[in-house]
Amino acid sequence: MSKPFAGVFTPIVTPFTADDSVDEGALRRNVGKWLKTPLTGLVVLGSNGEAAQLEEAEADRVIDVVRAEVPANRPLIAGTGRESTKGTIHATRRAAAAGVEAALVRTPSFFKAQMTGDALLRHYREVADASPIPVLLYNVTMFTGVNMQPDVVEQLSAHPNIVGLKESGSDIAQIAELVSRTPDDFTVLAGSATTLVHASIVAQHARAARLDVMLDVLMTMRGTV
Repeated sequence: MSKPFAGVFTPIVTPFTADDSVDEGALRRNVGKWLKTPLTGLVVLGSNGEAAQLEEAEADRVIDVVRAEVPANRPLIAGTGRESTKGTIHATRRAAAAGVEAALVRTPSFFKAQMTGDALLRHYREVADASPIPVLLYNVTMFTGVNMQPDVVEQLSAHPNIVGLKESGSDIAQIAELVSRTPDDFTVLAGSATTLVHASIVAQHARAARLDVMLDVLMTMRGTV
């Protein structure tokens, strides 16, 4: 079964000049180098891209620069998660208007104690309802301190505009549960290099169990100009 955004992607860095401005020339050169590899596509404004440190105008400009360099046959995913649902929707719509194929949406995290399963369900459903492009959930507990549980992911996977999840944790048991509890056409991307081998084993067992799933790997490629 074909899965949306299956394959190998790299979350790209955002280079800066000495005065803390985005180095657009270096960004273009980096993208050009990555596009010479067999990568499926690129992820802009992920954790590696220092999305949390960029102002809104800078984030939008980074997307524009990268989109101009990436051909239409290579999917571009952009991180659009913000602390508020409203802010996330606005960022996602701007990314869609810039030509991005999918939005990678991290969990809100400032008010951690309030990030219950119900709160996450409401947040992601509202974002997915309003998004013109497919949404990928992003669980990156090491930075947010919020862990999106498998039962929440299972419920969200039923939304027609939520097509997958990037799981950047190292809990192999949780990754296995995510694979087993989501539909066959729901893409689970393993986002940590430390879990690459074990995640692949999980995928093999899932296929043997006739779940017909493929666990794809969102790998980090280091490189700046």
